[in-house]
Parts: sequence; structure tokens; C-alpha cells
Amino acid sequence: MIRASMFALAIASLTMFAGCGKKKDDGGSAKTTEKSGGGGAAAPAAGPTKLPKLNLQIDVPGKVEVGDAIMGEGHMLQGESIGAMQIEVAEKKKTLDDAKSDAEMYGPKDLKDETLPDGWAVTYSNTGSMGKNFFVDVQRDIGGKTYHCSTTGSEEKQQQAVLAACKSLKP
Repeated sequence: MIRASMFALAIASLTMFAGCGKKKDDGGSAKTTEKSGGGGAAAPAAGPTKLPKLNLQIDVPGKVEVGDAIMGEGHMLQGESIGAMQIEVAEKKKTLDDAKSDAEMYGPKDLKDETLPDGWAVTYSNTGSMGKNFFVDVQRDIGGKTYHCSTTGSEEKQQQAVLAACKSLKP
């Protein structure tokens, strides 16, 4: 009995380690897009990037990788101009006051809110143990669904790029 258990454990270990070196290619869960534009230090002009899981598009400057959302139905976008941002179908609709109340737990500085024709946007910063953080929280109602667009970044210019991108969401 002990020998059989040891053998099964050895086979399980070999199977587990054999898979470690393989690279999974799932045929396109992440896509990189690059917009044409100037070659200097400035990011190229924003252009449409498709968000296939949401049937939307968004304008983001520069090279962008589109992947799956960490949680929920949507996408995570990564790029130099935006850092990392999340766009997903909102599980429940929030009010602008709810968003400002949620921000209070981070001790926000420079909190700005904006009412949009189809939602709202909140931006603020704080200083944490890893330095300054820049938050964006946007909710939009598009085509009968509510979408949440957000980031926490380390640069103010990324915060501004994400805010502009979230406002550009369209079918």
C-alpha cells in the first residue's frame, strides 16, 4: 500500500513539473494593437481599439495589449500610456455619491467628479506605502448595459489617459 501511494505521488509530481515548461497559446486571449503615429517621445494619437467581449471600442494612445478582465465580464488593457486599466460590465450600478464615498477609504487628495451624459467620472490621488497613486473610476450606460472603467496608476499622465479613454467608450 505504501509503495502504491509513493508511486502515485511520484507520477503526480512528474506530471505537474512536466507542464511547467509549456507555454499556453490560447489563440488570442491577449491581443496587441498599435496605432500609427509619430516616432518621438510623445504617444501616438488615440485610435479605436476593439473590446470584443463587450462589443465596444475605446480610444487609447500608443501600443495596447487587450486581455481578459481579472474578474467579471470584460477586458484588461495594458500599455505605456495607460499602465493597466479594467473595463467590465458593472455587477451593480453605483451613484456618483457612492463612488465618492468609496474613495474616502483611500484618503483622497485632489478629488474631482464629473457628471457625464451617460454616467459619471471620479479621479483622485493618494500617497501610500509605495508612493503616490492616481485613481480613475468611471461608470457609463451604453446600449442598455452599465460599464465600469477604472485604474490605479503610479503616474498622473496615465490617470489622464485612462480618464480620456473611459470617456471615449462607444459601440
